[in-house]
Amino acid sequence: MSESMTEAEKRKAPEGEATPAEKKDAGTPEAKKLKTSAPDPAAVRKQVEYYLSDDNLKHDKFFSEKISSNADGWLEMSLVLSCNKMKAMRATKEDVMAALKASKLEMKEDGSAIRRPGNAPLPKLEAKPQHHQKKNSVHAHEGGAILAFKSIPAEQSWMQIKEKLAEKLPDKVAPWHVSEVNDKGQCFVVCPPFEGDLKLLEGVEIEIGGAKLKGELCFGDTLQQTLKTLPKHIRDKREKEARKKQKERNRPIVVGNQRFVNVGALRGKVKEILNSRSDGESLKPDGTDFKLIKALLEYHPKGAAKSQGMVGIKVAKHSQGESRCFYMVREDKSEEDVSMKKCIDAVELNPPYITIEKKSKEEGDKAKAPASGASASSGATAAKPEKKAEPLKPEGDAKPEAAAAGSTAPAAAAEPAEAAKP
Repeated sequence: MSESMTEAEKRKAPEGEATPAEKKDAGTPEAKKLKTSAPDPAAVRKQVEYYLSDDNLKHDKFFSEKISSNADGWLEMSLVLSCNKMKAMRATKEDVMAALKASKLEMKEDGSAIRRPGNAPLPKLEAKPQHHQKKNSVHAHEGGAILAFKSIPAEQSWMQIKEKLAEKLPDKVAPWHVSEVNDKGQCFVVCPPFEGDLKLLEGVEIEIGGAKLKGELCFGDTLQQTLKTLPKHIRDKREKEARKKQKERNRPIVVGNQRFVNVGALRGKVKEILNSRSDGESLKPDGTDFKLIKALLEYHPKGAAKSQGMVGIKVAKHSQGESRCFYMVREDKSEEDVSMKKCIDAVELNPPYITIEKKSKEEGDKAKAPASGASASSGATAAKPEKKAEPLKPEGDAKPEAAAAGSTAPAAAAEPAEAAKP
């Protein structure tokens, strides 16, 4: 039904009653009204230019094939608009056409297709690097790393794999388990946890049978399938170590001079800061929230470069969707979004635990000695009044208080009184 009304409908509407269009507007949440706003042209241009860049096309098999299949290197606009990030921005063909006016990308007059400048040749396709820092994968190997070796020469066995890998491991560290080489030429190895294990094992290279093999840490489905094939005692040992690490990890940390019971509490605080601000609101430079987010930026993989020239931090919607994030504001008024997830993941990998200094036994004994001495001294001081004897007075002059004290006085205190008799 159209929101606009005919003159006849307006005449039928009772005086003082809202029209259907007004009722619809009144019932529409403010957030939904905002979603209909046009996407940022700069963000649209940046995203489309990325799709056709070497950095993307060397890994994007789908777009590479579509461009290659066209003799003139054109990519249909409908394919670009079907991408998730374009959908998130709610970009239309008209939005893309307007955004690409100043771009080097070429576009057909009707906006039906786009292509690289001068129909530039496509980069060679490469395997996309795996990013393992996904949810629940940060601690996937804390009970013991599992890595795979592939393309193993036919004449080589698990024994050669174990022998060569042991040469790369630290002293007193040996693989827990090495699987048989399967029919695909793959072998899976389980190593015990040790300091810097993932850094050493990620991409570790061994040479057997004249072939150089690079180890790959297992994640996702590969990891789950490998775990199912492990002997029970190896799985149990791994789980025991994982529980031990988890217990050690659940300790207080300090970030930006602020203390948190664990990393989960830090994550909750960052979410609270984000949700408590309205879009475009800046954090107060002298406030604790600003200091915390600034301190977290130091943990970002590119924190030093990103925070250079930063004079402020604000909360706003992401340029490529409806999600909200932190933006760094620089001296030249430029702004750049920053991923707090990457910062917190880095904290989780190397938590800044609060160190509690424990006194040694000797220091404890020394501390106790003065205390016991003080007790003895105070005891002696307290005993002195008891040892002093008051001069004897005639029985008739004795006061009730003195009589009471004399009845309870120790024998040692009574001796001087006996000596005073003639």
